[in-house]
Amino acid sequence: MGRLLLDVALAVLAAAVGAALALQSTRLWDPEAGVTVALVVLAAVLAAASTTATAVQRYLARRRGARRDVLDDVLTGTLWAVVDATGLDARDLSVAAYRLDALPWRTPRLARTDRVRAARRPGTSGITWAPGKGVVGECVATGALVARDVRAAWAALGPLDRAAFDALPAATRSGLTFEEFTAVRDRVDVVVALPVVDDGGPTASVTGCLALDGPAGSLAALTTPAVLGLLEATTRVLRGLETAAPQAVARRAPGTAEEALAASLHRVGVAPARVQRLLGGR
Repeated sequence: MGRLLLDVALAVLAAAVGAALALQSTRLWDPEAGVTVALVVLAAVLAAASTTATAVQRYLARRRGARRDVLDDVLTGTLWAVVDATGLDARDLSVAAYRLDALPWRTPRLARTDRVRAARRPGTSGITWAPGKGVVGECVATGALVARDVRAAWAALGPLDRAAFDALPAATRSGLTFEEFTAVRDRVDVVVALPVVDDGGPTASVTGCLALDGPAGSLAALTTPAVLGLLEATTRVLRGLETAAPQAVARRAPGTAEEALAASLHRVGVAPARVQRLLGGR
C-alpha cells in the first residue's frame, strides 16, 4: 500500500510539472527564469527516478523468482524425503518455510516464503502468523522444536463458545483470537515446526521456521530422529538462502540426513550442480 501511494504521488507530481512546463511553453504562464530551470530539473529527476525504479523492480522480481524456484526445489525434496522416511502418502503432507519479518515500525509477523503441498491438503488459513501465535509462532518465539497433534488437542477441549475460549489459559489459546481459532480448528492436524537459526554472529537469533503438516495420527511418525534430522538439514539450507545468492547457499553439514535430502532432491529432478551448492558441496 505504501508503494502504491508513493507511485501515485510521483505520478501526480510529474503531471503537475509537465502541465507547468506546457503552460510556460505556450506563454500562458510567464514564471521567473529560476522557476523554469527548477521545473526542467525536476522533470528530468522524475524521469530518471521512474526509469531507475522500473529497472530495480525488474531485477528484484527476477531475483525473487530465482529464489522461489530454489525454495520449491528444497521443500519438494524435503517432502519426498519425509515420504521415504515414514511411508506416509505425499498427498497428506505439506512443507512450508516462514521468515520472521521484524521491522522496527510494525508488529513482528511471520511471512510465508513458500509452501509445497498436495491439492487435497488445506489451503491457506488467511491468518497472519506471528511469534507466539500457533505452532509456527511458538517455534519462533521459543527457538525450539514444537510438534503437536493440534486437532487432537483442540478436540479434547470440546465445543467452545467465545466466552469459554477466552477463559482458556493463554498457552492453550496459542495466541489465537476466537475467530482465528474457529477458522483453523478443523483445518489443522499434526504440525512439526523447527526454527531457522542464524548462529553466525556473537549470539544466535531465530530468523524463521520450517513447518511440516501431516495427517491425523501421524505425530509419532513425523517426530522420529530420521524425520527431525531431515527437517534440521533443511533449516540449514534455508538459513543459507537468507544470506547468499540463490545459486550458492549452505555450508557443508555432513550426515545421513543431508545424504537422504540430497538423494530426494536428485530424485525430484534438481540438477546435481544445484544440489551440491544447496548442501554446501555434498
